[in-house]
Amino acid sequence: MPQDLQVHQPDDRFFKSAMSDPEVAISYIKYFFPEVARIADFESLSLENSIGIRPSLKQFEADVIYRCRFKGKGDDHFYFCLLFEHKSKPDPHVAVQVGFYIMELMFRAVRRGGQKPEPVLPLIFYNGKKKWEPKTLMELFSDHPHLSTLEPYIPNFDFLYQDASSLSPEELLRLDLSYFRSAMMAMAFRYRQHLIFQYIEPIFGGALGKEKIMAITTYLLGVGERSEETFLEKLKTMLGIRFWSECSQILFWTRRDEGA
Repeated sequence: MPQDLQVHQPDDRFFKSAMSDPEVAISYIKYFFPEVARIADFESLSLENSIGIRPSLKQFEADVIYRCRFKGKGDDHFYFCLLFEHKSKPDPHVAVQVGFYIMELMFRAVRRGGQKPEPVLPLIFYNGKKKWEPKTLMELFSDHPHLSTLEPYIPNFDFLYQDASSLSPEELLRLDLSYFRSAMMAMAFRYRQHLIFQYIEPIFGGALGKEKIMAITTYLLGVGERSEETFLEKLKTMLGIRFWSECSQILFWTRRDEGA
């Protein structure tokens, strides 16, 4: 990370910011998980508060949670649990963490006037450096000597998993021009830094408005391997003086507001 701009947990912050935009979340689900999109009434999609966690478990906090009706006339709902885990190395126990979220969300539904538990669909987004396939709870116990006896009592579920690092530039460019494409490209190239400037124009192409430009710029600076001065000079060269000036002004006001 460049020394000029220290951004705390840039991946988490950027992912939460992007996925909290319903248009981005809907585009994400429609593109990567069309089977889920077919049963979802996206007009009812609503952003939920993060799970309330007990003080002793503060490290467990879901990134983004949406609630959405099934298509049809019924009153049934289901949750999209959009969970981003960014690590320098894969997390072998992510199923335990996600399982905690699922049980907490189901308990929340039951607690609301004795409602039926609502299905929870866990979506895991990964853009780490190494290849990774998250293990289910059952897979964590696959080598247990007493698995045949214990298997009926081990809770198990699968993930809607997307590894952004496996997405090629060509596939990303096929996405419709939107902030969804901008966010996916920026995060997919997290550890392919040479591609960031190669595709800088399409990365910023869907970032319309100062807030989105600020989010993309701050994220790329936060995860970049170049100094802030070099990065902004490169933007100036590739995107033009007007855009570079706007980025510089946005960063100035952001720092002032944050007391940097």
